[in-house]
Amino acid sequence: MAAAVAVLVVSVLLGVRPFAADEPHKLEVVDRLGDCREAGRDAGDRCDAGADIKAIAVWQSDDRTLMVELVLTEAPDFDSGLEWTIEFYANTDNTFAEGGVICGLSNAVSDGEPNPEAVAYALDPNTSPKAPLAVGACDGRLRGSSARFSIDVAGQPAEAEFRLIGVVRLEYPGDPDHPGSEDDFLVRTSLADLKG
Repeated sequence: MAAAVAVLVVSVLLGVRPFAADEPHKLEVVDRLGDCREAGRDAGDRCDAGADIKAIAVWQSDDRTLMVELVLTEAPDFDSGLEWTIEFYANTDNTFAEGGVICGLSNAVSDGEPNPEAVAYALDPNTSPKAPLAVGACDGRLRGSSARFSIDVAGQPAEAEFRLIGVVRLEYPGDPDHPGSEDDFLVRTSLADLKG
């Protein structure tokens, strides 16, 4: 009894939770800051607020769900009339489409004025034009400067490498003198690697 109390006291003093469940193993990717470019072009250095990726984290929350978080240096300012989008392709097996899924989060999802908030979408990469998939294929949300996605990976072989390849793009459609900027990213990993 005394030993158990001692362990608990030491754990509290050190800030350790002695009986907490293991935290999921995460792949942490640090993006090179300031490596954005002018929107739609491969050259030029331009990093508007809300377009520069600071870090990417990838982990598996359960047997069929992959989590992806992109952390930006600054949150996008939707009040400034910008069109902001994160979109990436994940070539993972899932129950919604063959050959992966396109995940997106954007305030430019309808004709006319940009929305005041970002809306998540999922697309089938094998269709032309890209057909929408059910929300369960890939869902996302933006909180401040963090965009977090949950992706269905049911059927994905643990040892098979997959890629996440995409871009954060920011544009000002009503201002021809303000082209906006974009920052692309590529992550390679496997479910086995994420389990550590």
